[in-house]
Amino acid sequence: FIFSSSVFAQLDGPFLNGVDKTSAYKTIELINMDKDLSTFANLLTLSGLDLSLALTTEPHTLLVPTNKAFSKMSIKRFVKLTNPKNKTKLTKFMNDHFLTDEYTSREFKNADVISTGNNTKIQIYQDDYYLSFGGAKVLQAEIRSKNGMIYIVDGFI
Repeated sequence: FIFSSSVFAQLDGPFLNGVDKTSAYKTIELINMDKDLSTFANLLTLSGLDLSLALTTEPHTLLVPTNKAFSKMSIKRFVKLTNPKNKTKLTKFMNDHFLTDEYTSREFKNADVISTGNNTKIQIYQDDYYLSFGGAKVLQAEIRSKNGMIYIVDGFI
């Protein structure tokens, strides 16, 4: 099967609407351009991983939850993640949304298992209409950047 980003459901979005030629920007720059991705962008800053993303030239894939996804997270869990004493947990959470290679949708197959930046194993689900990573459904796929690929998702890995 060959899939394109237009095949997958876009329940929210489109994201990065109005950004011409996303491939001219790094992943971190693109994430910071969309107000619907601001919670993830802020958590990248809190974790200190924003600087790594700004400096990296290595191809990678980010699975970026929307602000709507974060609104479904319990306040207790969010407070734990953002507590400065729990920076290690926040860094792990953020790295679970990072793949150490650049992937197109065609490279994922249903029931595949891939590893995140933390070596956390996540299962892929894919059919003619949906792609999901560990239960987080892709809302917008294959946003190409200068240094990687972004998939906007409706949940967490």
